[in-house]
Amino acid sequence: MKVSDYSGEEKFPIKSYGFTELGLLYNPDLQPGSAAQSLKRWIHHNPQLTAALTKSGWLKGQRKFTPLQVQQIVCFLGEP
Repeated sequence: MKVSDYSGEEKFPIKSYGFTELGLLYNPDLQPGSAAQSLKRWIHHNPQLTAALTKSGWLKGQRKFTPLQVQQIVCFLGEP
């Protein structure tokens, strides 16, 4: 799932991800529902991340993240 850049380092691709899909990237050892719940908890327990996502158009119940929202998540949580 990672892409390689010309410097030899692998880089996480910033693109649109489903909520569960992104949750599984951060929590590959969990079941899909648990991975999504874990990501949801991380978002809601980080007020700055929640605010950044809201500012970028994220709505409660949204099942897909835009590339901008994924970038915000990676900025706050690091690469999966």
